[in-house]
Amino acid sequence: MVRMRSRPLALVALLIPVALALGAGPTSCWFSNQDAYHGSTGMQLAATGRFRVEQVDGVWWFVTPAGHPFFSAGVNNVSLYSDYAPALGTYPYRDNALPRYGSESAWADSVIDRMSHAGLNTIGAWSQNELFRERFPYTQILGFAASAPIVPGTTLPRLPELRDYFDPAFASGATREAEGARACANDPYCIGVYSDNELPWGPAFNQSIPFIDGFMKLPAAAPGKIALQHFFEERYAGDIAAFGAAWGLTLASFDEIQGLSALSANWRRDSDAAKADRNAFRGRVAERYFQVAHDALRAISPDLLILGARFLAFATGPETVAAAAPFVDVLSVNAYEWNDAWFAISQTFVAQAGLLPATQLFDDVDEMARISGKPILITEFGYRADDVGLPNSWPPVYVQLTTQNERADAYENYMDLALARPYLVGTHWFEYADQPATGRFDGEDNNWGFVNIEDEIYAELFVRMWRVHVGLYQRRAELSD
Repeated sequence: MVRMRSRPLALVALLIPVALALGAGPTSCWFSNQDAYHGSTGMQLAATGRFRVEQVDGVWWFVTPAGHPFFSAGVNNVSLYSDYAPALGTYPYRDNALPRYGSESAWADSVIDRMSHAGLNTIGAWSQNELFRERFPYTQILGFAASAPIVPGTTLPRLPELRDYFDPAFASGATREAEGARACANDPYCIGVYSDNELPWGPAFNQSIPFIDGFMKLPAAAPGKIALQHFFEERYAGDIAAFGAAWGLTLASFDEIQGLSALSANWRRDSDAAKADRNAFRGRVAERYFQVAHDALRAISPDLLILGARFLAFATGPETVAAAAPFVDVLSVNAYEWNDAWFAISQTFVAQAGLLPATQLFDDVDEMARISGKPILITEFGYRADDVGLPNSWPPVYVQLTTQNERADAYENYMDLALARPYLVGTHWFEYADQPATGRFDGEDNNWGFVNIEDEIYAELFVRMWRVHVGLYQRRAELSD
C-alpha cells in the first residue's frame, strides 16, 4: 500500500511539475506500488483478465485484470473535441491544445502522464477512448434510451423527454446499441459501460411529470399504455372499484383506461394511494429499461461490467434503485454539491414525489447503497471558481467558489466524504478542460477543468489531487471490518 502522506505539500508543488517536464513515467514517481492498471499491489485477489467488483472485509473494490484492488479516480470528457462552442463555430480547447502536441496521439500521451502523476487512473465518460485503449483504464457510455419512442407531450426545453421502454423498438434498438460495447468487452483496460446518462426517473429537475401521467398521453393500445393498464390490473388484483376509489374515477373496466388521456388534473394533489401507484409504476418502468439493457449487454459479453445509467442525485426514487439493482454490477450516480437555494428546492421534490431524502450531500447515495446492496461509482462531481474569468452562469445550481485554492479545498473535502464510504468504488471529476466562455452546446460556461482552455494545468487542483490520491489505497484499506 502507498504510505506517503507526510511529504511536505510545498515540496510536492515543486517536484511534480519537474517530474512532468522530465517525462517521468507514471510508476516512477510516487505511485510505484501499483500494477499496470493502477491497482494496488498491496493485496492480491483473483485475477480474471477483466475488471470486476468484489467486496473484501466490508469494502467494495473494482479489481483489476491482474487481481489487485482498484479505486477509480477518474476524469470525464477527456477529449480534444469536448465542448463545441456554437458562438465560435469550433472546439476552442482542441484549437489551443492540438498545436502544442502535433498529433492526437501525442496529446493522449500527455494526458496519461499528467493524470498518472496526479494519481488519476481512469478516463471517464464522453472521452476519446480510442486513444487510450489497451494502455489506460477507461469507461464507455452508450445511449440505449434513444431507441425507445418519445412519449408525446413530454418534451420541454432543457428537459429530457419520457420514452416508451415497453415498445418493441426499444428492445431491438438495445440490441443494436449494445454492439458499441464490443470494443470494451475485448479490451482488459475497459472497466465497463454505462447504458445512459441522467435519464428522468422522477418528477424533479429533469422530469416534469410522473411516468403514469406521461404514459396516459400515449394513444390507445400503445405498448406503454397497455403496460400501464396491466400494472393497474395487477396492483389492484382486478378490482376496478378499488382503483376508482384511489383515483377518484368511476370506470366499468380497466379497458377504459385506453380511452383516457389523464387520470387526474394535478398529480401533486392526488390521494396517497394514487401517489403510491405513481411511485410503484416508475419502478416498473425502470425494471423494463434496466432488464432490456442488461440482456443486450450480456449477449455481447457475460463478464463485461454493467455500470448503470448514471442516476442524478436529488432526483431518484427508491423504487428506481431497487428495480435497477438486479441488472447492474455497479450503480452509477452523478452527485454534485449544490448551492443552498437549489438544494432547498430539491427537498420540495423529495416531499412531493417520494424521492430519496437528502438533508445533506451523500444522504441519498448512502440510501442507494443500502437499497441496492451494490457498489456505487460517483460518475460526475466537480467544483468551479470565479477567479479565471469564466461566467459560471449555467446551470445555476452549483456551489460558487471564489478561488482555485477553495476549489482544491472542495475537492479534498468531497474526497474525504467519499473515501470514508466502503460502498464507493470510485469518483470521476467533471471534466478535463474548462468549458468555453461563450458557452458550449447547452449553454454551460464553467470552470470545471483539470486544465484550462489553453491546456494549462490548474496547479492548486493538481497538487491537491496528488495529496489525496497518494494515500488513497491506504485509507480505503483501513475501512476493512
